[in-house]
Amino acid sequence: MRGRGKHFTFRPAVFLNVAIVPSVTAAVLITLFIALGIWQLNRAEEKQAILNSYALRSQLSPAALPLPLTNAGRWRYRHVEVTGRFDSDHQFLLDNQVRGGQAGYQVLTPLRVSGEQGLLVDRGWIPLGASRERLPEIPVSHASVTLRGTIYVAHEQGFSLGGMDAGETGWPRRVQFVDFKRMGARIDLALVGASLRLDPESPYCYRCAWQVAPFTPERHLGYAVQWFAMALALLIIVIVVNVKRNESTRE
Repeated sequence: MRGRGKHFTFRPAVFLNVAIVPSVTAAVLITLFIALGIWQLNRAEEKQAILNSYALRSQLSPAALPLPLTNAGRWRYRHVEVTGRFDSDHQFLLDNQVRGGQAGYQVLTPLRVSGEQGLLVDRGWIPLGASRERLPEIPVSHASVTLRGTIYVAHEQGFSLGGMDAGETGWPRRVQFVDFKRMGARIDLALVGASLRLDPESPYCYRCAWQVAPFTPERHLGYAVQWFAMALALLIIVIVVNVKRNESTRE
C-alpha cells in the first residue's frame, strides 16, 4: 500500500551556477534595511531631545546676551535680549530657501553690539521676486534697537558646493550657506557663531515661522517603519522563492 506525502525543503536558487550569490545579496540588503531603520529610530530620539530642550529653555525669562560668547552651544534656544545697531549697509540673503513651494531668501542682518563684536540677526523669509537678477529691497533702520529672540545654533553642518557667495559683489549679498567667520570678515565684524531668530511679533521680522527641527520625530519613525517593512518583505520573498515543494512517495 502506497501513500503520497508532501513536505517543503529550503533550496536556494542557483544564479550563474553559484547558489550562494542571491542568498548573500539578500542577506546584505536585509541587514542594510534593518540598519537604516535603527538609524531612523536614533534620529527620532535625537529630534525629540531637541524639542524637549527647546520647550524647556523657551519657558525661561529673556536673558541679556553677553558678547563674546565663549560657548555658543550653551545658549542654544535661549530667549535673549540684546541691544545694538543694524548694519543696514551690509545685509545677507541666504539663497535657496523654499516656503510653501515658493523660492525665496532668508534675510540675515548683522547687528553691531559693541566695538568689533556683532551678531547675525535672522529676520525671516521673503519671496524671490520677479527674477534672480533683481534682489529684493530689505531696508532697515541704522538706529540703536533692542531686540528679543531665540539663539539658534545649528546641530549639523550642512553640505556646501562652491564658495559661500560665489564671488558676488555689492549689497545685499546673496550667500549659499552661513559661514560666520567669513561673513564677519566681509564686513569687518567679529560675528558670534550663532544667529538670533527674532520673535515673530518683532517689527523687523518678515515671515518668521521658525522650525525647531526640519523633521519631526514622527517623520523619522515613519521612515523607520518603511525600512523595517522592506526588510521583512525581502525576507518573505527569499523564503517563498527558495522553498521548493517536493512530492515524496512512501509506503
